[in-house]
Amino acid sequence: MIDLHCHILPGVDDGSDSPDTSCRMAAQAARSGVSRIVATPHRGSDPARERGRAEGFRRALRRLQDELDRWSIPIRLLPGSEVLLSGRTEDIPDRAELLTLNDTQYLLVEFYFDASSASMDRRLSRVEQAGLIPVIAHPERYFCVQENPAVAGSWAERGYLLQVNKGSLLGELGEGAYLTAALLLRRGLAAAIASDAHDWHARNADMRPLYETLERRFPGVDPALLLEENPRRILRGLSPEFD
Repeated sequence: MIDLHCHILPGVDDGSDSPDTSCRMAAQAARSGVSRIVATPHRGSDPARERGRAEGFRRALRRLQDELDRWSIPIRLLPGSEVLLSGRTEDIPDRAELLTLNDTQYLLVEFYFDASSASMDRRLSRVEQAGLIPVIAHPERYFCVQENPAVAGSWAERGYLLQVNKGSLLGELGEGAYLTAALLLRRGLAAAIASDAHDWHARNADMRPLYETLERRFPGVDPALLLEENPRRILRGLSPEFD
C-alpha cells in the first residue's frame, strides 16, 4: 500500500513530535503492508510566509529517510505537503515552493471545516489556473459537503481528486464524516484513501483495520484500487482509475 497523506516529518507541524515517533509511525505502517509514505506537512497559502520552506522540508525528509534506513524500517518516503487554502489572499506559492505530491502536478489541499463551498470553489480554481490538479484532503470532514455531498460530486466532475481519510471510515472522526465518506466511496467518487496520521497511537498509520473494514462494509469497493493502484498512478503523474 501507499499512504498519500501522512504527517510523519518530526517537529514541523502538529504531527510527529520527534524522530522516535516518526520511526514508530513508519514501522507501524510497514507492518500493516505500507511500502511508501508521502510526507505531507501542513502549509499555508500565503506566498510570502511560505517562501523558502520547501527546501527545509526536503532536508527533513532526507534526514528521516536516513534514520529509517539505519533502523532497517522498509518504508520509502516521498515529498509532498498539505496546503491550507484560506485567508484573504487567493494566491498560492510558486510551484517550486509548493511541494506537490512526489513533484507531480497533483497538490494536496485542505480547507477550514466550516469554509463555504463558494470560497472553496474560488481557491480550487486558482490552483487549477496555476497548472495544478487539486487533491482535496478529507472532503467528508467539511461541513458543506456533509450537508450537500453534491458539492464533492461537482469537484470530481471538474477533475479534482478526492482523498478520503482512514479515520472517517473507521468511525473515529464523527458520524457526519463516516456517513459522507461512505457515500463518496459507494458513489465511486473517491480517488484514494490515506491515513492522515499524526502519531503512532490515536491518529496512526496502521492500515490493517481500514483494509478489513473496506472488505467487510464496502463489498463493492476495491481496496487495492484506492490504497495501491491509484496512489501509485498519482505519484507518477497519471490519472487515477474509478470503478
